Amino acid sequence: MSALDGAERLRQPARLPYPDIPLKAVTESSLVFYWVASSTWVVDHLLRAAGIHTCPPPRSSAIFYAPMHGGASPTVGNLDRLSGLWTFWTKNGAPFESAMNGTFSTAEATYRPAVATVNRTADGLWLEGWANTTFSNPNTDQVLRYKLQYDTGTDSRYVAVDVNFLSGTLTASHGANADPALNQRVTWTTSTITGPGTYHFGWWLRWSSTGVPTIAPVVTKSGGTAWVGADQSLSTTPSPPGELRTVNLVVTNLRIEAMQISQLTAKPATDAERTLTGTWSKGATLGTPAFPMAAFPSVSGDTWSVLTDIARATLSTIEIDRDGFVRWQDFTRWAAEPTAPVLTISSARELGSLTVTEEIDACRNDVTVRWQNWAGHDYEPDGITDTPASPIAVAAGASITRSMPMSEDRYDPTNPVVTSDILNYGRLVIRTTASATAPVVHGAAEFSVRRDGGMAHLTIRNRSTATFYYHASSLTAVKPSQSTGTPVISVAVERDIASQAAYGVQSYTHEGSPWIQDASTGTEVARALIRAGAYPSPQLQNVEVLPDPRIDLGDLVRVADTTGAQLDTFAWVVGVRTEGSGTAVRQTLALRGAKGTGAPTDTGLVPDPPTRPGASPPT
Repeated sequence: MSALDGAERLRQPARLPYPDIPLKAVTESSLVFYWVASSTWVVDHLLRAAGIHTCPPPRSSAIFYAPMHGGASPTVGNLDRLSGLWTFWTKNGAPFESAMNGTFSTAEATYRPAVATVNRTADGLWLEGWANTTFSNPNTDQVLRYKLQYDTGTDSRYVAVDVNFLSGTLTASHGANADPALNQRVTWTTSTITGPGTYHFGWWLRWSSTGVPTIAPVVTKSGGTAWVGADQSLSTTPSPPGELRTVNLVVTNLRIEAMQISQLTAKPATDAERTLTGTWSKGATLGTPAFPMAAFPSVSGDTWSVLTDIARATLSTIEIDRDGFVRWQDFTRWAAEPTAPVLTISSARELGSLTVTEEIDACRNDVTVRWQNWAGHDYEPDGITDTPASPIAVAAGASITRSMPMSEDRYDPTNPVVTSDILNYGRLVIRTTASATAPVVHGAAEFSVRRDGGMAHLTIRNRSTATFYYHASSLTAVKPSQSTGTPVISVAVERDIASQAAYGVQSYTHEGSPWIQDASTGTEVARALIRAGAYPSPQLQNVEVLPDPRIDLGDLVRVADTTGAQLDTFAWVVGVRTEGSGTAVRQTLALRGAKGTGAPTDTGLVPDPPTRPGASPPT
């Protein structure tokens, strides 16, 4: 019989998206203000792909999903641009795991949906997310807004829905103006959504055959029942036929998590359907988001290997505990002297034997951290063109998929817009007939782009009742600039002068690239390494204890030996070996002292002078 550990759940191939960097300019400080992603985001993404969740997952029909776990990047869809403060990320007060912490300054993100849905279909869109108002400023509006942009060929039409948890007001608008305040608006008011707490909010959006949107909100407070708003229509100016082009998200003074939009055939009818209760269970914890990133590195191997690589580069730990939960902890646990052990191992009961060793110069007081610097990065326009020999008829309700080869160094392609030609990148030509002069069709073709390695797949679905013709497409798939597209390696250096005076210069170079991508993070890691390693730490080896299943790798324990070694100290568990023979079970630990010994002192010793007293000087 053989037993597999929990890491076997993470042996599938690791895959990360490869979107272009959605920043106008990448500078050494841009990542401080605009968290595109982070190592925490990547860990969460890889775990979710393996079926291990930290918050409600995307629905099967999701066209947009952003977990907000240490970065604005979506798991479903593409990030287009950021503005405002995307700086603050927290675990405290998050609805489930971690959250984007919106401040008094409005933060705004614009996305491209994974599927360009149309505004002439019987299906509806379910816009939802989670927000916590417990830590919101009670004197400032607490607002979350979705704004959808539909491209109609001649102009854009916008549908905006927002909820203000301070005033208890929900608002929806529709019109041709990008500013929701200048379009037709309807409102709902309820005291149910005021007061501190965690809320799930949802909006049900449907379109009529003439382009009139009907909207209804639903808000559920954690531990309470749902408030359901009545349907209201925005019929002043019906929208021409069009396709969903962008999703705009605005947040002020809220902590938000698990934002998503799904295309559904019917409005979720129960609290469980609305909030996904009972469809998932939490299988991991991540800690506070850390290590902002501008770009996703290319990865190879299985998920567990990539996770351990990230942990090694960022001084983090990943473990699967005795209950099967994945636990990720970042470097901050090593950055300060610990004070709270998980448990105590004492010679009075648990401790059988131990060996204490110390290497006199086993320290590191000159630390260099290598990190990947994307400052100055730029890209060049490029694309993928598909022109069939003759236009392809797509019958009502039918779908076609066009596959196009693309270079591996290209960024992921995004959804095009329907136009009359492909003179520029990011265009799709759909006409009423096979004639090159036939009218362009809007509001009928639902389309999406998927990348699989060196192939891009464009899928087009006819949501109308009449046949249309696919003529050509030219997808945007930009490439890194030949001159500024490759990041350079920069270094962060920290030194402990007092340790160097006692032990000499003991150098250490830590490889943080490609998972450390900004200077401040590199400096923080270097400082953490200095604090942890400037002075030698005692090594407690062959620590034989009574078997205790509570002891996990990475735990902090207190070792109190009053009979042999006469020590009382904190130590990290760096190794656990459990073995059995017959009915006997033996557990042996390897521990590393949590505090260095400090500088050496010659207590009670009088050192000899460097030369023999009275000796004649050399000639």
